[in-house]
Amino acid sequence: MSPETAQLAGSMREVRAAAGLSLAQLARSTSYSKSSWARYLAGTQPVPRRAVEALCEVAGVRPERLLALWELADARWSGRARAAPEPRPERPNVRRAPYVWGVAAGLAAATVAAVAVLLSGPYGSSSATTGTAPATFTPGPGCSGRTCEGRNPLDMGCGGQQMVRTLAARTAADGRSVQLRDSAACHALWARATRLHLGDRVELTLPGTSRKEIHVGTEKERNAYLATPMTALTPPHDPGDARVCLIPADGRRVCFTGRPGGR
Repeated sequence: MSPETAQLAGSMREVRAAAGLSLAQLARSTSYSKSSWARYLAGTQPVPRRAVEALCEVAGVRPERLLALWELADARWSGRARAAPEPRPERPNVRRAPYVWGVAAGLAAATVAAVAVLLSGPYGSSSATTGTAPATFTPGPGCSGRTCEGRNPLDMGCGGQQMVRTLAARTAADGRSVQLRDSAACHALWARATRLHLGDRVELTLPGTSRKEIHVGTEKERNAYLATPMTALTPPHDPGDARVCLIPADGRRVCFTGRPGGR
């Protein structure tokens, strides 16, 4: 296993562990099987870029750092990272030298760019420069308060397990589950749902703000974790006043609030 592959796999395992996700949960929430996830996380099979993005979506973290590691690993898998062959001494070719140096320079530039992403912003870590153990994944939110209004909590990194709490939740006998969640780091709240049926809707309302909604329109969305756009929590808004309603396509509306007891 190459160092690039080991670092990507190790960082993916850290993200999964931090989010408390099992292989079965990853398989249910993405288009990849349990066995595929086991190989990706063990570093025994090249990982599709979309799988890295899907892991970040389900875990609720921003994808930039893992995608930078993926670029380095993919360069190794595809052979782009191999050193360009030098001209044979007995037949030097001066005219081809700029091309060879161009390829090498291009690969070097790509590597430098990927490392720059790893070392910049909230993802920087000294271990990334040593090539030893995978760096600890430390997600940081991409918005706060008003700048989170209407944004996707997964895209903004507000849904990580370490920065979110569940204010209230309801689970129906058939497994349909809805939660009201908020993030102190992002100063925003949203509704999250899973195991919905085709045609189901989830509405989030908070006095003085616009309504946010989930609508299940495809088979893939039925078992995926879905989230409404975020509602910014700015004074005088109180998360306890938020109201979430599950509106089944085949049944009666069920509503609850963020207050204790959900009434």
